[in-house]
Amino acid sequence: MSKHAAENTIAEMARIVEAPKIQHKVDRTFELPTGLYIMTAGGYLGFIGLMASLFMTGGLAIPLVVIALFIVMAFTIPAMWTGLGDDDGARRLSWSNFQSKGVVTHDGPITAVAASAQVLILPFAILVWGLAIAVIVVLQ
Repeated sequence: MSKHAAENTIAEMARIVEAPKIQHKVDRTFELPTGLYIMTAGGYLGFIGLMASLFMTGGLAIPLVVIALFIVMAFTIPAMWTGLGDDDGARRLSWSNFQSKGVVTHDGPITAVAASAQVLILPFAILVWGLAIAVIVVLQ
């Protein structure tokens, strides 16, 4: 059961202590090379560019520009975040280091080819889908 305690009673029993200062090391690198990051963004922006070139009308100009801006923001803000607080010693993974060591995932280490395939499969599947739409539009 709860019991009402007066504020002055709590103040008499309370003990105020300084909180310890803890240094946190944060790895903001995403453990992937910048080139892979750029190719991912390029796949999404390529699809939007393809759709804009196929279906551009006055009514679609603003929505397609807004979608492109959202994609740019979705990749620019995390890229800016990786540059914050580099005092922890974590460095971005170079392409040669990525190819020689691969990355470690939740299920264990994987090669650079497997990691690249996992990262790039969705944006480039969407781009191929856009190319299929382009072929259908051109053949009609």
